[in-house]
Amino acid sequence: MKKYFWTTIFFLVLVGLTYFFVLKDCDINLIIASFNNTNQTYLFLTFLTMFVYVFLGAFFIKRLLGHFKYPTKLSTAYGYLFTEIYFSSITPSYIGGQPVQVLEMKKEGIPYEISSVVVLFNSMINRIALILVATILFIFFGSEVFAIKGIYNVLVILGYLTAIMVIGIFFSLIYSQKVTKILLKITFYLIDHLKFIKNKEELKEKLEEAVKNYQTCSKITKNKPLIVVESLIILVLQRLCLLLASYTVYRAFGLSQYGVFLIMAFQICVNLGSDLMPTPGGVIANEGLLLVVNNLLYGEALALSGMLMLRCFNFYFLVLISAIGYFIFHYRKKLSKSLRN
Repeated sequence: MKKYFWTTIFFLVLVGLTYFFVLKDCDINLIIASFNNTNQTYLFLTFLTMFVYVFLGAFFIKRLLGHFKYPTKLSTAYGYLFTEIYFSSITPSYIGGQPVQVLEMKKEGIPYEISSVVVLFNSMINRIALILVATILFIFFGSEVFAIKGIYNVLVILGYLTAIMVIGIFFSLIYSQKVTKILLKITFYLIDHLKFIKNKEELKEKLEEAVKNYQTCSKITKNKPLIVVESLIILVLQRLCLLLASYTVYRAFGLSQYGVFLIMAFQICVNLGSDLMPTPGGVIANEGLLLVVNNLLYGEALALSGMLMLRCFNFYFLVLISAIGYFIFHYRKKLSKSLRN
């Protein structure tokens, strides 16, 4: 856990530096005044969307583990979700949450071959949900969301194409043994010839194990397609909750010029663009892209206030409750023992 302590410190320093440069030339009093004038009803609705978002994430894990014959309490599923959210937020490119999540499942008696497939399946369906929602919104609002020029467009398009590519790799590894063998041969060749890679054989074994997990996923999706449909519905609804928060925050500032679906379309562009950046949680990219978008949606006077308010809800609030939830989940057995003693 020591390495995660320092990762958390780095995350907090990064956030502090980000907001120092964002706020150093701003009038803090004007920002506070804009917060004081927000509509409390819409802020409550934003809180509600975040709680529904968390519930759907936990419900998805509970349902999926149930399909794998590992019935899980909803409270335990919340623990797994909080683990993933917290560690994904403080580690580069969201890579830290899933291994810790697998470790926590292992402690609860769920074998690695099951937990790793659950995590893989979650990641795959999440990507599909993201692209599905993004594609639908782009069909109707593409001309509006891509009217902003510059680095914004580049990041959004690259994020969209990268997500599609990842999904393509997923399906290639799952359904095509030829592609899998070719990719493994290329990867093993690189491992053998790159001198800086240590423990080469151990790495190869892990990759072969990962391929077995992909093959397990293929059996599940082929034999039980309804699991895929159910999972996709849950994660699409979860994604919509996250996007809806951008609209309720927008309305909280007394704005109504733009409709809910257009606001959601802009927000999914921010999500796609920030996913590319290898910083903890995409902090710098997300704030930067939100400011670009908010200059159009909120106007220059409220752009920064809107960005701060939304990030407080859809990121920092989630990180905070996830950190608390993870601590309680991880140490609950020790806490219960100490209370009994």
